[in-house]
Amino acid sequence: MAFKQEEIRRLRGDTKPIPKILKSDDTGLAVNITGYTFVLTVDTQQNPPDAVTQQFQISGSIIDGPAGKVQFQPSLGQADQTPGTYWYDIQITEASGAIVTLLKGKWLIRQDITK
Repeated sequence: MAFKQEEIRRLRGDTKPIPKILKSDDTGLAVNITGYTFVLTVDTQQNPPDAVTQQFQISGSIIDGPAGKVQFQPSLGQADQTPGTYWYDIQITEASGAIVTLLKGKWLIRQDITK
């Protein structure tokens, strides 16, 4: 699993889960993530020096460990962010205790119509 850049686009207030599937870079097959933990962090700055500008964190829920499926379920409060460009990363802690940043990129919130 190598670090990747990926943009996530959301409409303000949408709480639909964000699914991810982890695959091996060598084989393209799913990585068994049983025993792993995941955290998605959103910040106002691309490279924050500390957690002062952090907006929120979402713990990942493993949906199917052997198939490498995890999802992040934002709460209504987390989804109700002011429209704009934020930044996020997803870190995993492997069963061995090793920490790996899996994804990093823009977290774009667009204005919705329904309030």
